[in-house]
Amino acid sequence: MKKKINLVFLAPGNSVHSYKWIKYFSKKYKITWIYTGKLSDKIKNIKYLNLPDGLILPILPIFFLFKIIQLKPDIIHIHSISKNLFIGILAVLFFKKKVILNPWGSDFFYPNYLVKILQKLIKKNYIFTDSFQIKNKLKENNKVFKINFGVDLDYYNSRKIKYFTNSSKIIFCPRGYDKIYNQFLIIKFLKKNYKKLRNFIFIFSGNINISEYNKLKKYVDKNKLNKNVKLLGNLNKKTYKQYLLQSDLVISASKSDAGLSSSIAEAMSSKCLVLCTNNRDNPYWINDCISGFLFENNNLGNFERKFFKIFNLSNKKLNLVRSLAREIQINNNDLNKEMGKAATIYNNISSSNY
Repeated sequence: MKKKINLVFLAPGNSVHSYKWIKYFSKKYKITWIYTGKLSDKIKNIKYLNLPDGLILPILPIFFLFKIIQLKPDIIHIHSISKNLFIGILAVLFFKKKVILNPWGSDFFYPNYLVKILQKLIKKNYIFTDSFQIKNKLKENNKVFKINFGVDLDYYNSRKIKYFTNSSKIIFCPRGYDKIYNQFLIIKFLKKNYKKLRNFIFIFSGNINISEYNKLKKYVDKNKLNKNVKLLGNLNKKTYKQYLLQSDLVISASKSDAGLSSSIAEAMSSKCLVLCTNNRDNPYWINDCISGFLFENNNLGNFERKFFKIFNLSNKKLNLVRSLAREIQINNNDLNKEMGKAATIYNNISSSNY
């Protein structure tokens, strides 16, 4: 029997992308997930190792090095450079031939000084990215592989009955509460147009940054928007799908993405209408007014015009947009196909074919 690849995955515990990726390979490979922060959920058949928040930064790389020597992995896959910066630098220096780096958009579009140092170190390193722009930025000096995070097309596949009354329009905003997701823009839009939006319910969900969440809640309370706004945390997969399928529109106001976010991919696959910012790779995936809707980054006026335009379109037009959105996901973002690409590269690296 062929030996299972021994894979160490270093990633934030609450990363949706990481969870999906690791779960896919959990039955095929021997996996240890070394994680920071808190786990959003657990996966069977893999080992977990938490990097304690209490460890001071200089000790973390040493702790990681000790564990890697113990685990003897064939491959170390690091998801997010900036969140694992010191460990990433150590891994690249000591285990270069075994390391795959999976940078996020913030690692390359908003890098701090130390991230820039790491960028110089990773020349000729293995890079996985779902972003066309990151691939083009790094392709001259690295082995860069364009692999999308994929969407489960069987699970996210249809629209069902509404759970709310027919008189309510449901707007779902699932990106979380970090500043970069710009949820304030949506709340301010609601306040400005409250008379027109009395029959709309805006549902927010995702990872909670306490400071940002409290600011949003305070703003909602102060402006008496509570009847029209629900601020939720992370949702389990079933509940998340219920909110997704009952939505009349899914919004991402994120100020910066790299590749397509999981929430937008899942919405498109579910034939939901999507309105998101036109930054980075989003225009590669969404043809404005054809397979979804785009608005200018951080532009409240443009967001407002596009929002009301959507709700003035005919059902025939909107149904066509929904169908084309799913077609794009089927053709370009199938989880099984994308993970198949990753598996081929894992096997080649493990057998030293690269």
